[in-house]
Order: sequence, then C-alpha cells, then structure tokens
Amino acid sequence: MKITYNWLKEFIEIDDLSAKEVADLLTDAGIEVDAVYNPAEEVEKVVIGRITEISKHPNADRLRICQVDVGDTVLQIVTGADNVYEGAVVPVALHGAKLPGGVRIKRAKLRGVVSNGMLCSAVELGLTDSAPGVWTLPEELGEKVGEDAVTALGLNDWVIEYEITTNRPDALSVLGIARELRAMLGRPVKLPETGYSCGEFNAEEEATLKVLDQGACPRYEGFVVKGISNRESPLWMQVRLYLVGLRPINAVVDVTNYVMYELGQPLHAFDLEKLSGREVVVRRAREGEKIVTLDGVERELSGEDLVIADAEKPVAVAGVMGGLESGTTLSTRELFLESAHFDPMTVRRTSKRLGLSTDSSYRFERGADIEACKFAAERALHLIQKLVGGEVAKGSLSFYPKPYTPKVIVFSPERAVKLLGVNIPARKAFEILTGLGFTVKKEADYIVVKVPSWRKYDVTREVDLIEEVVRIYGMKRVVSSFPLMHSEVPRDFTFLRVQEVKEFLSSLGFNEAINYSFIGKKLFEKFGLPVDRLVKIKNPLSEEWVYMRNFLFPSLVNNAVNNINRNERDVFLFEVARTFSPTEEELPKEELKVALLATGELPENLWQFREVDFYDIKGAVEALGEFLGLELQFERREFPFLHPGQSGAVKLNGKEVGFLGRLHPDVEERFEVRQPIFVAELNLEELLKQSAARTVKFKPIPKFPPVTRDIAVVVDRSTPVAEIEKVIRESARYLEKLKLFDVYEGKGIPEGKKSVAFSLTFRAKEKTLSDEEVNKIMADIIEALQRSGATLRA
Repeated sequence: MKITYNWLKEFIEIDDLSAKEVADLLTDAGIEVDAVYNPAEEVEKVVIGRITEISKHPNADRLRICQVDVGDTVLQIVTGADNVYEGAVVPVALHGAKLPGGVRIKRAKLRGVVSNGMLCSAVELGLTDSAPGVWTLPEELGEKVGEDAVTALGLNDWVIEYEITTNRPDALSVLGIARELRAMLGRPVKLPETGYSCGEFNAEEEATLKVLDQGACPRYEGFVVKGISNRESPLWMQVRLYLVGLRPINAVVDVTNYVMYELGQPLHAFDLEKLSGREVVVRRAREGEKIVTLDGVERELSGEDLVIADAEKPVAVAGVMGGLESGTTLSTRELFLESAHFDPMTVRRTSKRLGLSTDSSYRFERGADIEACKFAAERALHLIQKLVGGEVAKGSLSFYPKPYTPKVIVFSPERAVKLLGVNIPARKAFEILTGLGFTVKKEADYIVVKVPSWRKYDVTREVDLIEEVVRIYGMKRVVSSFPLMHSEVPRDFTFLRVQEVKEFLSSLGFNEAINYSFIGKKLFEKFGLPVDRLVKIKNPLSEEWVYMRNFLFPSLVNNAVNNINRNERDVFLFEVARTFSPTEEELPKEELKVALLATGELPENLWQFREVDFYDIKGAVEALGEFLGLELQFERREFPFLHPGQSGAVKLNGKEVGFLGRLHPDVEERFEVRQPIFVAELNLEELLKQSAARTVKFKPIPKFPPVTRDIAVVVDRSTPVAEIEKVIRESARYLEKLKLFDVYEGKGIPEGKKSVAFSLTFRAKEKTLSDEEVNKIMADIIEALQRSGATLRA
C-alpha cells in the first residue's frame, strides 16, 4: 500500500514532521513501513516543452522529428511515440538529464538525425511501469514552458510504502493512517469536502435497485448523475494516482480510485445508459453465466459468485471488477455510482476462484467499513461534479436494512497492567482509545468502549483493546523481563536433531535453502517425472504452485540454475523439509527429508580448483551418516532423472532410504546448464529414528599406535564396493578404519573387471600389534576375498 506525504498532510497537521519521521511513528505503532522515497530526487534537467513542428524521419517510418520549444531555445528531438501532435505540451529530458534508475540522456543520432534530448512518458519519470506513449500534459501547463518539470508537475512529494496485517483493513487509506497519527500525536483529523448540488429529479425515477442476497450485500448505496462531460482528470489527480501505483484512465474512473485510496471504500461507476432497463440487481450468478471484465477477459461464473446485474446480464463481479460493456468512457453522459458493502468471504472465494485480485477485492476481503459507504459516495460526487460537471439526482437508491450497531467492550486498566507488566495510566488509555476513534465512557474502575465500524472485524475482545493501547503507548516503553518458569518444558528430540543436522551440513560448506512446499507441472516434468503421483492443490496460488512436493531436489536444482544464470557457478545447497505423497486416505503421507546439491568448483589447494564430482556428493552423504552414527550402504542403481553411470541408492540396514548422483544429461539440457549438477535426497525421518535407537558408547583415546596397510583386488565390474567392504570387515580382527581410495578400469585390467583399492588401519586396545600379527590378519582377509571371487592385484 502506498500513500503520499502531501496527501496525508491534507488530513492531519504534520508539517513539523518529515516523511521519514512519520514512517518511524507508524512502524512503532505496528504499521510496518517498507520504504520512504521521493521519485523527484532522481530527476534532473527535465523541463516543460511544447512541440511546435513535426516531420517524418527520412530513414525510419516509425520515427518522427519534433521541434520542441523549451523556453530559451527550440530543440530538435527524435521520438518513436505515435501520440505526439503539434502544440502538445510534454516533459522534455535535456542533454545531460538524469532519470530514475540512473539513466542519463545524451545528445545522439537516431538513424542519421541528431536528437537533442528525449520526450518523456510517465514511465521515464519513474511514475509507472507502462504508459501509452509520451505524457501529453494539460494545455494550462503551456504557460510554464521551460520551467523545471518536477516543480511544474508537482512531483516533489514523498511516497510512503507500507505493509499491513490482514486484520487492519482500516489502514488501507489515507484517512486510516491519519487516524493512527491522531492517536499518537493528539491532533485532529480533517475530513475532505463532500458537498454537491442536486438537480430537479429523483434517483428512484432514473433507476431501480433490487438486492436479492442480503447476506452477501448488507448495504448498497446507488447515486445517479446526469449531464456530465467526461474527460481526462486534472494533472494533480493524475500525479497523485501515479505516485501510489495507479494509472489514470478518465476523470470518473480516476475519482473512484482516488476516493478508494483516500477513504478506503471501493466505488464503481456504471454508464447508466448501458444498463438494460436502467435496473441494478445484486444477485448470485447463474451457473455458467459469463462476463467480460474491465481487463478484457471473458470469465465464466459459478453459482457462488455475487454479481451486479442489469435486467438481462451481469455487469460487474461484485467487489472484484466491473464489466467492460457497462464501464464509463469519455463519451459517458449519465452515471450510476455504486458504493456498497460486500461480505468478505464471498468476495474472497470469487477472487481466488477467478484468479483475479484487485484493489477493490483486497479491501473487501479484509473487511471494509460499512458505515463509510455513503460518505465515500458523497466525496466522489463532490469531485465528479467539480471535474466533469453534471447534476446529481435527489436522494439515492439505498439498501441498509440492519444499520451497524457498535460492539460494547469493558476495558479494565488493572487487567491491562497485569497482562503487559507496565503501568499505563487509565487516563492515558482513555486518551489513546478516544484518539483511535473508539467511543469511550469512564465508569468507576473500568472503561466502557464502543467499537467504531472500521474496526469491527479486528477489535472484538478486551485483549484487543489492550493491544491497541500498548501499540500506541509504545512497545519501546515496555521493559523486557523474563517470565517465571514453574515447570520444565519438554524438549522436542526431532526438532533438536534436525537443527544439529542443519548445523553439520552448514559446516561442510552447504547453504540452507528454504522453498515453498509447492511445485509446478513444468518444473516437475523437466525431470521426466509423472505428475499423477503428486498431491494436487484444490485452490493453487498460481500455475507455478499447483502440486505439493514429493521430492525436495527439484526445488534445489531450480535454485542452483537461477544462481548459475546469474554467474554464481559454485552452488552448494541443502534443504530439510517435509514431502507429501498421495494415499488412499483423505490426507497425504508426510515424510521429513533432507536434500543436498553440489555443482561448480572446490579448492584443491591454495591456488588450484577442481570441478565437483560424484564422490563429493557421496562423501557428504557418508559424512552425514557418520555424524548420525549410522553406517550407510551404497548400491549402484539407475533413476530416470539421474545419470545412468553416476547414480545409486542409499541403504540403511538393507532398507532403501534415499538416492544420489549426477543429474541426467537430458535434464541438464532442459535446464540449459553446461556444468554437472549432483544431488542427493534422504529420508531424514528414518535416519533420525535409527540414530535415536542406537547406543552411544564412549571409549578412551587409544594408547597404542595404529598399523596401516593397503590392498587392491580385481573384481567383476558389477560388484558393489559395499560387498567387498563387508567381506573385509567380517574377516579382519583389530580393524579400526577402512577407506576406499581408488577404483580403476583400463590398461592392465581384464575386460569387464575393475580394480578396487583400500587403505586399512589396525589397532589393538591392549598392546602394540607386531608385523607378524598384521601379516596374519591380511592373509585371512585375502583368503576371504578370494573365496568371494576377488583376485589380488599384483
């Protein structure tokens, strides 16, 4: 949400405070300000100019040569905009001008013709992301040709951008922020003008209103205006809308948006002459009924959607967006102005189902102020009459069968002190609640509070009032202290072990990644995996998040590719999260997993680097197993998404608990990466279960020295290394450590065979081993290996 400092000053006296000081006050009160900036600070040497002559570019059909009066001289400027005309008043960036984003404008040749600057759109001035051509300014600015554009356009204002929590829809307006400051500063709020004149005709004679669903629409106010002359809105309104992120359309539409940001109440203006039967009906849509909304998209409605209809068809999706056919244009002469209150859940369901979120739905979903409907409409009528003329019909088409009744809450200052641990005087609490707009009455030892309509969704209990008091009083004034603990809180073993696993993987050089538990079809299919084994989300946030993940590694690969595309080639990531697999029951199966990813280069020594390989990811998995006190086994196995020659299954006590390997070349090609990516994924839940069951034994530091021997054997290429290790361990006494250090195929090794070499470390607890004893052990190992089919390599 954005508002501007100058706009806020029209509602409350804050001239003695800077925009940043106002932002600090709001943040202290719980309305978190994300940014405070002045767009004009980045604009230099931009002036008001007038186009005096336009000619065709000799070498380009789409370019035009403009002669532009900038006050002290006439400049030749080449433009590609197709909306320029002789006499147009436009902003002109001169040679050496500075624009937002650090852009510098210089004299240049465009297809052989010199251009001494640039004609600016609202995009170049940093006011919007898109605009149709050059910004053509109102004719009255022609008197300011040559003057600084920042001053002439009124751009020298501060934008305050902030976030609100879902329970504070009242803060989605300039008025709402002014109320907050009133409570903090003790200064009155000034309401905007709402006066307008009425014609000699009645609203009920011009149109009819029927509200068929009172639960979804508890209030509706409709006003009729005739004889308007719609046009572009004045410059001051256009600039203000641009600064808060809106694009000006025409005066009537701009007024409805302006008042929405000003007072927080969404409005909609219909072209009355386009409403069949001049009838307005608030009803549920008929199943399969269609409407083309203002964004030009045809949408199919369901019976749950609330619509505004005329005598024949829907003309708006209630609380979300109006229809294209009934919208106002520059030719509109008669208006029907809607100011209504719609049920938050009804609007939210429709908005989510249609995938259509607007400023209007954003406010209604959170709970707009039901009492603001008439006031906001009167404010809009004042501005409409001021800007485009017309006569307002007497009265209105009004539906409000159950007026708002304020909720009454008893507030005890004594209870507030007990909960907060700080003594806020009752008088101060009284002042704060009054400043926030609550109706307050002091009784003997408590305060009776009536909740205003704009806080009815948020404040429902005494603790809510206590929260209001302390946030305005200032959390900085509440002294932190430790609570008394009378019992020991049980410790969650799994949580603690997961934290230890994360710390361990970080110590290996991996960085933790945190991803959504959702995944999209396109990303998942890049790995050649079927989506029919995924849990589908009924109401996904977007097409990118349609399914729940049953693997973690695809998200890590996506993270790595994004880093590689930004020239960060060395990527080492891990993630610990739950995966979800479909079951025959209502809920999916959840499993806690850990995934690793490694790609890029590792330092070989101080001055040399080597590319990550399969054994790096395998080593990381082995290290994790050792950390958990588990002996993991590895078995060659192919997976559709892994390289057929560099992949394997990870087992624990004969049970498969994961996999590891390099991504399949086809997968790497689909991601358009030119470096190998290695991944591993393990069932962390199973690993932690086995780790918890093991008995930890401590042993003293050995007193006697170790003896190291190497052995190399030749086996069938298909023989897993784990089988050879098992034979060695079962036949060796005093074996302390067994380490694989070489696997070789090639010259000197028979076809279909491989050489496997190990380093063996022996140590006895009670004595120093002699050479004869170690030789005897090695002979036993060789004999056992030969019985298993291995031969000693010479």
